[in-house]
Formats: sequence, C-alpha cells, structure tokens
Amino acid sequence: MRPGAAAFAAAYGAFFAAGGVFLPFWPAHLAALGLGPATIGALLALVHGLRLVAPLGAAALADRHGHRRGILRALGVLGALAGLVLGMARSPAALVAGLVLYGIAVHGVLPLLDAQALAWLGADGHRYGRLRLWGSVGFLAAALAVGALAERAGDDAIPAALALALAASALSLWTVPAATPGERGEQLSARAFVRALGGPPLRRFLAIVFLHQAGFGGYYAFYTLYLAAHGYASTTVGAFWAFAVLAEIALFAIGPRLLRRRSLEPWLRVALAATVVRWLVVAALPGSPALMLAAQALHFAGFGLFHSVGVLLAPRLVPPGGATRALALVSAVGWGAGGILGSLLAGTLWSALGPPAVFYAAALASLGALWLAWRPLQGGGGAADDSSQAPDEASRQAVCQ
Repeated sequence: MRPGAAAFAAAYGAFFAAGGVFLPFWPAHLAALGLGPATIGALLALVHGLRLVAPLGAAALADRHGHRRGILRALGVLGALAGLVLGMARSPAALVAGLVLYGIAVHGVLPLLDAQALAWLGADGHRYGRLRLWGSVGFLAAALAVGALAERAGDDAIPAALALALAASALSLWTVPAATPGERGEQLSARAFVRALGGPPLRRFLAIVFLHQAGFGGYYAFYTLYLAAHGYASTTVGAFWAFAVLAEIALFAIGPRLLRRRSLEPWLRVALAATVVRWLVVAALPGSPALMLAAQALHFAGFGLFHSVGVLLAPRLVPPGGATRALALVSAVGWGAGGILGSLLAGTLWSALGPPAVFYAAALASLGALWLAWRPLQGGGGAADDSSQAPDEASRQAVCQ
C-alpha cells in the first residue's frame, strides 16, 4: 500500500462509520426521547438542509486560508464536540444545537477529504475508489454493530456510539497527509470560480447530479416502507440494504481498472442508464424478491460508479485551483438540493398516486440526467477526459497543505 493510503482509508472508514450510526438509528433515539414524528422530521430536515451551505462554506474557508488539512482537522474537532453535545442533549433546544454542529461538521468534511485525496493521488486519480471503499466498509460495519448493540442495550447506546464514531473520525482526519510536501498549490480566485459557473458544461453537470440525486432522495426516504408494504420481513429488508452497500464496495474495488481504461463520460452514461433500469424494476416488479435483489445490485452503478466518475470529473470542469469548491458545489446541489427536493416530492407522490409512483418518478429523473449526459461535457469527450492519460490538474494544483 502506498505510504499515506492507510491514513486516507482510516479517515473515510471512521467518517462514514459515524453516518452508519446516525442515519439508521438516530431517528429511533429521538423517538425514545419522547419526540413526535413532526419534531423528528423537523430535526432531521435541519441536518439535511445544512448540506446546502456547509460544503460551500468549508471549501471557501479552505481556499481562502490555503490550508485544506487545517480546515479538515477543525471540522473533525467540531464533529467530536457535536457528539458530546448530542450525547447529553435531552431538550429540543439542546438537540438543535448539537445537530447544527453535527450538520456543519459532517457535510463540510467530505468534499474537502475527496479533494485532498485526489490531490494526493495526482495522476493516479483513477485509484480514488480504493480509498473510498473503506467508507462503505465503515458504514456497513457500524450499522451492523450498533444494530446488535441497540438490541441488547437499548436506544440509550446510540448517542454513545455516535460520540465514539465522531471522536474516531476527528482523530483519523488529523492524520491525513499533505498532497505534495512543501507545496501550497495554486488557488482559483472567487471571481474566477464564479465565472466558471457560467460555463455550460459545469451547469449541465450540476443539473445531471441534481436530477440523479433527486431520484435517490425518494429511495432513501421510502424504500424500506415500500418493501414492508409488499410483505417483506425486516430481516429481508436489512439484507437488501446490506447487499447494495456490498455492491458499491465491489465497484470501488474494481473502479481503478475501469476508469483507467476509458474516458469518464461513457461510464457516467452507463451509471445513469443502469439507474433508470433499477428504478423501473423496483416500481413495476416489487413482488419478485430475485428481481428486487438484482435491482439492489445496480447500486454499484447508480451510487458507486456515478460517485467515482463525479469526483474525478467535476474538478476538470473548472480552471486549475478550483477542485475543492467544485466538489463542494456538487455536494450542495446534488446531495443537498436534489436529495431534499426528491424526498419531499416522493412523499407527495406516495400519498397522491401510490408508492410505485415514487420510483417511476425516480426513473424519469435519471432518464432526464442521461439525456443531459449524452452530449460531451469536455471538448468533445476526447483525450482531455481520459483518466488513463491526463492527470487531474484541478486537483493536483489545489491546496496541498
């Protein structure tokens, strides 16, 4: 393993382990505190809403001060503080304070960590998946472990597990190496980055990400309820979710070989086309466990492949020095705006037209993204986007310290 790779693997693993505690189990902890569905929904909406601003704010700070690792460490400490506050919080006001700290910390970390990993990899950016897969491993391991712990010790174990995971994340972020020792790297001015936003390729890519993640918003919010409504047992539902995570881990493992041999944009189209098929199968054939499991296997494309391509492609659509803010913008527009709007729209469709409409709409969103992706994003899709030949200049020249 290349020196420094273990530090990135630990950082991704610990960071996503915190998500493996929070996403599946924090709503249950809030319910155990006696909060009603409306209050729980509002608190979780607050966390998701911070995804709209936290990535961009963290990226702006990193670029302004020229010290991305310093901002990563500060966000890790903020996350650990959030874990302590949430561990002691019982009143809605204390929970709001803890969740605000949590949302700022976790949503700010990922685009900076991705940018630092790409800058460290340099011309080997196609190997990003080998680092990122440890995040999926951490998420799955934490979810399984805390699920078993909660069954034995009750919901009171959830805040302690979250605090421990956030503390481990803070420690691991402290060890992330510099991209290039002794170099700070060229920075793109805020004015130049705003001008880059006016470019059609970047705007179109952001629209692709928005539509794709809007479809996933309905999946994350309603897939479990959808399976339960069709008679699937809780253990089967859990197995389906775990299988999807294993599929994305497999993609991250083989991704370097895929992305090294072809340009990025054809793989983007493959990911979107597979996702269209996935949502159509889920919507039309929920009664077949075999087909539903096959649909979950397509998570390797809709999440793993799409994410890998997006992380490599977004920095190439802005001038050198803008990688951090490009990745932050993708996070805010896709996971933030797209995910929030998608989950809200899915709730309306579920009530008005029935559960299958959620996934037919998701298929339509991914089909729209595929249509937008059909035209090249980079100069005709030639050698400039060939990950086997062209190093990621925007990442390589980004903040290194």
